[in-house]
Amino acid sequence: MKGKACVVIWPLILAGLCLVGFGPPALAGADDLPATVDAHTLAAARQQPPPIQASAAAVVDGDTGELVWGKNPHQPLPPASMTKMLTALVALERGNPDEPVISSVDGQAMALAGDSVMGLHPGERLSLRDLLFGLLVPSGDDAALAIATAIAGSEPAFVTLMNQTAARLGLTDSHFVNPHGLDAAGHVSSPYDMIVIARAAMRYPLFRQIVATRHVTIRGRWTYDLTNTNYFLGRRPDVIGVKTGTTEQALHAITIADRQGDHVLYLTVMHTPDYVPDASALLDYFLAHYTWIELTLPDSPLLTIRDGPTTRRLQVDRPAVVYLPTWQAETLSWTLDLTPDAPLRATDNPDLPDLNDGAVTFYAGGAPLARLPLVLR
Repeated sequence: MKGKACVVIWPLILAGLCLVGFGPPALAGADDLPATVDAHTLAAARQQPPPIQASAAAVVDGDTGELVWGKNPHQPLPPASMTKMLTALVALERGNPDEPVISSVDGQAMALAGDSVMGLHPGERLSLRDLLFGLLVPSGDDAALAIATAIAGSEPAFVTLMNQTAARLGLTDSHFVNPHGLDAAGHVSSPYDMIVIARAAMRYPLFRQIVATRHVTIRGRWTYDLTNTNYFLGRRPDVIGVKTGTTEQALHAITIADRQGDHVLYLTVMHTPDYVPDASALLDYFLAHYTWIELTLPDSPLLTIRDGPTTRRLQVDRPAVVYLPTWQAETLSWTLDLTPDAPLRATDNPDLPDLNDGAVTFYAGGAPLARLPLVLR
């Protein structure tokens, strides 16, 4: 019998094999529990995010775009100045940051009307880069209008580009009618869609730099001292952006990017009387009760094969990183499926997997978490 020595070992590993087909990682529900749990695990599993005043909110894993938690996460609401994340994204996709722009916008008059502005003067000549700072740091409505005209020739033409970009990103809860976010009929978005926009914009280094800037001075014919409207910058060291919003209809809103080690967690709260306690409570909760974990097999002799002078180990072909409650991470387990009728291998053992010829199913809290292909390396 070929490969008999190895076959003696592998039945020990094959116990509890699962014959489910391949598929993308899928997170187990927070209510899934093992058949037997200790008091600590049970108490941890019953932990829920704190109540918030916001009408809608979303928390998203920045690595995958997966919605982790939400309160009406797809509810269309006035997004206020969070709109400017999309304005900046369109500008970065279509414009040259070093291109000079001569503005005809009167930011001083807009400020008297109650707008949030960087303070542009008619005839000012600044680069698109400078205007992006004026758009995102002090939340300048005047900068939004100047950018829209510079990129598309007019505000309506720019808004068309905004909605085209929203459609390309797959947004289903959003429609935009202006580049600054002032209240207007039909100008809406959702917490989840705002995070989709933020993630797309944060791929640009310039955008990341701007939304992390607490204070900057821009000099043209006039000088503009700009201070960021984001309360959390400098107060929570892990917050690296993104954008606030405030109008009469929107109340207060914010989208936040929070760096946690090598990962980023995104959070949006909308239509709240005060975004600070809402966002603080959610950031504290997920920092304390969730974690990122890589789904890999342990370094075990039972998963190691000697093929003459060569030693190979059974590994997950493309390890996945998932974000899940800490109590689920502490209950992580796995089973193997090694496809016994595969063609003969170099070891002459048909029970050993070839490239992508086996699978491992990971479980968290007793429920399936992800099924990933295996490889011998």
